[in-house]
Amino acid sequence: MSNHLKLSFEIWPNMPWGRLEIAGPAWNSWGDKSLEWCIRQIASYGYEGFDVIYPKIQEILPHEYDDTVKKVRKAMDETGLAFSSIGCHTTFVTPRYFDRDAGIAKFKKAIDAASDMGAGTVVTLIGDGYYDPPLYNLMTRKEAWHQVVTATQEVADYGKTKGIDVSIELIQGTIINNIDDMLKLFELVDRPNVYACVDVGTFYTTVKPRMPIKEAIRKLGDRIRVTHVKDEVGFPNIMQSQHVWFGAGFVDFREMAEALKEVNFQGYNSVEWEGFQTGGLYGVGDPSGVSMTDFDRVAEESKEYLEEFGWGKQSK
Repeated sequence: MSNHLKLSFEIWPNMPWGRLEIAGPAWNSWGDKSLEWCIRQIASYGYEGFDVIYPKIQEILPHEYDDTVKKVRKAMDETGLAFSSIGCHTTFVTPRYFDRDAGIAKFKKAIDAASDMGAGTVVTLIGDGYYDPPLYNLMTRKEAWHQVVTATQEVADYGKTKGIDVSIELIQGTIINNIDDMLKLFELVDRPNVYACVDVGTFYTTVKPRMPIKEAIRKLGDRIRVTHVKDEVGFPNIMQSQHVWFGAGFVDFREMAEALKEVNFQGYNSVEWEGFQTGGLYGVGDPSGVSMTDFDRVAEESKEYLEEFGWGKQSK
């Protein structure tokens, strides 16, 4: 049994998802800082790794990209931090072929960045959904599954040429919204470099109503590549995805830590603070509409909180 759940911290740009209504033109105190600065700041708080939301990399001007890669690599060498993952939510399922082609191309560019900078995996949920938005009005479930499988195979095969894994995030609203369908995806895709991303918040709002958390983690076992660590509550809508400050939501962090240790999870557990985005009833941030934008506080206090419940180097 593993007794050490490695903690990493996710780097977000400002306005990460553009004008998406549920996120809004979100701002955080690190949003305009360079990747190199963020890596060194994360190291100062005692994390072992970092993760990057892909639009942060997309912001890099083309003529500055090579120099940025060198600075990121240097910061990693000097701090000892590992580059755990790139989060690249993109379109795999849609009746609009041009959106799907663009989504697959975007994911491949994220794989290129992962290879250049030394990340281990690229993560995506199955956008553009299926249940939210309700694409079932426009395409059959069979068609959606075909698109999921073939897109995942295409990016996995591309990732293999670069030495990069692909991680699919189980999340509400998408067609991969339960454990059995994640296992079905693994079987149909049939690629050794395709894994699951466990979103801890999603597991307590979406997976737990179907099966116990420890059973769900056991079923995924060694197919878990990375976890996103956050707290959530769920309003009665499809997404059920309001991100709240640690301890305010439904997540049992001690139970999840025990579950991951029981399957000897060796990957990184990324503190994924999305609560700085638009809140309220229909936003993904805090339902109160007031949320934490100070990422120094987030980095320090979330780590302290998680260590109390069995995560990180100092956990028992």
